[in-house]
Amino acid sequence: MEIAGNTHVGCVRRNNEDSFLIDEDLGLLVVADGMGGHRAGEVASGLAVKSIIGLAHENLGASRKPTGTAQGLSARGLLLRSLVASANARVYEMGHTSPKNQGMGTTIVAVWADTRSMTVAHVGDSRAYLLHEGTLNRLTEDHSVIGEQLRKGLIKPQDAEKSPFASVLTRALGTEADVEIDVSNHVLSPGDMILMATDGLTRMVSDEDVAKVIRDADPPDVFVERLIRMALAAGGTDNVTVVAARVGPQAPQRQAGREPTKGI
Repeated sequence: MEIAGNTHVGCVRRNNEDSFLIDEDLGLLVVADGMGGHRAGEVASGLAVKSIIGLAHENLGASRKPTGTAQGLSARGLLLRSLVASANARVYEMGHTSPKNQGMGTTIVAVWADTRSMTVAHVGDSRAYLLHEGTLNRLTEDHSVIGEQLRKGLIKPQDAEKSPFASVLTRALGTEADVEIDVSNHVLSPGDMILMATDGLTRMVSDEDVAKVIRDADPPDVFVERLIRMALAAGGTDNVTVVAARVGPQAPQRQAGREPTKGI
């Protein structure tokens, strides 16, 4: 699996509150978009992605399995949901014990994949997509006021970006002691493309334009940079982070000791 990711502060913001981590050994990709006063947003997003990757290694190393059952979820789905829930607890605790981080939170989208299947867990409005046989499918629903209005037919898509509620979330990681986490499983085929992004991309570049870019046969690192440049050219009003992975014809070869790629 060929994986790439990058993040940019954008054209307006003074600091980058997005974070991402890629662990190729596990096939685990995590993207987060922090929120909060001062620099609390970047603290929240950084803590969330580090927690999920770190806890994944701890759980697999100890051969522990998550407890409980959930209809339709694989063992990997159960584990990923438990990792995100643990990250929520850590962010919530720091936000309530450190005055400078009070009220912080973050979106999260995590993908755990091999060459045959993937599991997606998310909270907030950072997104995951899958390009399969030339068709781009969104795998996540935005947990936002606008997302709810669109699903109920109360607002038209062309009016969504102009709404004063465009960036208001209905669900985020770390703002409450417990959070509802959406988890789904998906089949993968050779040549499929996984794409993850914060709203710094998706509010600047339409899904149609994203699809046109990633349908090309360029390596993921090439179109990751292209998508970021497109977001900046459209105004770059927010931090923008993009992570992509292309499924190859063979199982990925593990390399012991490889450090996760860091975007924080």
